[in-house]
Amino acid sequence: MDILLSFSQRLPMQKWVTVLLAATLLTLPMSSTAKSICLSLSLITILLTPAFRKDVVELFSTKWGRACLILFAISLIACFWSPANIADKKFMIAKYSKLLYFPILVAGFQSAKTRQMSLQAFLVAMIITCVLSIFKFHGYLQSFHFNPDHVFRNHIMTGYMVAFAAYISCLFAYRQQGKMRFVYGLLALLFSYQVLFVSGGRTGYIIYLLLMSFFSLQLRTWRQTIFGLSLVFAQVMTSYHTSPVMNERVDGLTQQIQSYQHNQKDTDIGLRLQFHHYAYQLFNRHPLFGNGTASFTYYFEKEQPVPFWSWKLQEPHSQYWLVAAEFGLLGVGALGFLFLSMIQASLRLDKMKTIAFAMLIPFMIGNVSDSLLLYSGSGYFFLLFMALCFGEKLEMTKSKRGQLP
Repeated sequence: MDILLSFSQRLPMQKWVTVLLAATLLTLPMSSTAKSICLSLSLITILLTPAFRKDVVELFSTKWGRACLILFAISLIACFWSPANIADKKFMIAKYSKLLYFPILVAGFQSAKTRQMSLQAFLVAMIITCVLSIFKFHGYLQSFHFNPDHVFRNHIMTGYMVAFAAYISCLFAYRQQGKMRFVYGLLALLFSYQVLFVSGGRTGYIIYLLLMSFFSLQLRTWRQTIFGLSLVFAQVMTSYHTSPVMNERVDGLTQQIQSYQHNQKDTDIGLRLQFHHYAYQLFNRHPLFGNGTASFTYYFEKEQPVPFWSWKLQEPHSQYWLVAAEFGLLGVGALGFLFLSMIQASLRLDKMKTIAFAMLIPFMIGNVSDSLLLYSGSGYFFLLFMALCFGEKLEMTKSKRGQLP
């Protein structure tokens, strides 16, 4: 015990929280296993710190803290009227349980040093990802077996993360002076090149366009904003005409939509739309409280509404339709309450406000075509960065109370 006490005095728990959270952001884009280990250690360390433990209790009583509890509670209660088997129910409950970690993570990110170190760690991870991706795309690293547009994660998640990294780099370049402005500017170019010329993720294209437009709106004058928006759209259009990868993916999207209109539905887009339609049918059966946790998987397997699809399907590739089908209007209201409370909390932030909205708005839009909150990769990506941003509000509150060390 004396040894542990001496060790904790030399390396305070708060410093361990900083290191572990930065390690979590570093490993998040590169390794699910390493991310899980670092995240688990971060949560344990935060809860073992008395001052942080007190903050966690208070954070659960905030509006967004209650929203997290409500949505998770609904996923538990809805098991009682679900026809799904125990294994599928446990799977879905485990997915929603990440919401319980959110207030704990906010407490961990209350230090500006922790937030800054974690942001830099994330950018380092994205530099590694993009360098490997670009080298592979141009014919190098042939002995390594990975696709250029999804080095560690799938192309959807990679495109999402790289687009967000491009936004952060632009924001930091705008805020910095001298040498660091040049460095962040180069990083923005690196990330932009990967998204527009290497990545095949259409989600990445949309999020990149959204975030760069959002960044342009943050510029000081209307002239700068108009110039920025014009530059963004010119950049995307030029990339479309000069990037074979982007051209093929965008044209493929148009062709698939046209095929769907001609009743040729067994394409990527066609399948998603069929999944959405089936979730809508399930919602209409029990619109108030839904069909129960994991019921989409059960009914899809039982009724086989899409003959072409023979694999097990956990969700309809839309967070909103998933919640509507399984939890009804009750769940849709809870999810809406979660997002609304996060919007309100983001408006009260200072330096982290723009980053919070840069994460929140694309995430809300992305949930139309993917169950981003349910997926582990995108769900933790969202919760970690929102927690990082909300940590600033906790720091501001404690500073007003005179509780900061």
